[in-house]
Amino acid sequence: MPQPDQSPLVVVEDPLISNLVRTLLLRQEYTVITSDVGDAIELLRRPEPFHGILVTNTPTFFIGFADRLRLLYLSGMPDPGIEALFPRCRVVRKPFAPAALLQAVKDLEAM
Repeated sequence: MPQPDQSPLVVVEDPLISNLVRTLLLRQEYTVITSDVGDAIELLRRPEPFHGILVTNTPTFFIGFADRLRLLYLSGMPDPGIEALFPRCRVVRKPFAPAALLQAVKDLEAM
């Protein structure tokens, strides 16, 4: 079961995908934080470390935090150059099966 201080942070522009990701994670008993890019960056700038997983389709906004983030990159055409900037990253290609998303989250939890 997920740890409370490891809540996934979902930052996805498309509200349908954001809601789908949120629902899938909630069904697995995760505590989920949904946010826009600006609020997510503010959360990541706080002095207390963020131990969760960032789920996003816009990873370029978070490159400044790449060394300390676990990133789940959702994309129909992921950019391998962007992916390579995040040491702890998993990519899930859209469209995705729920099982693929959940497995990527579990893989990231182990990192």
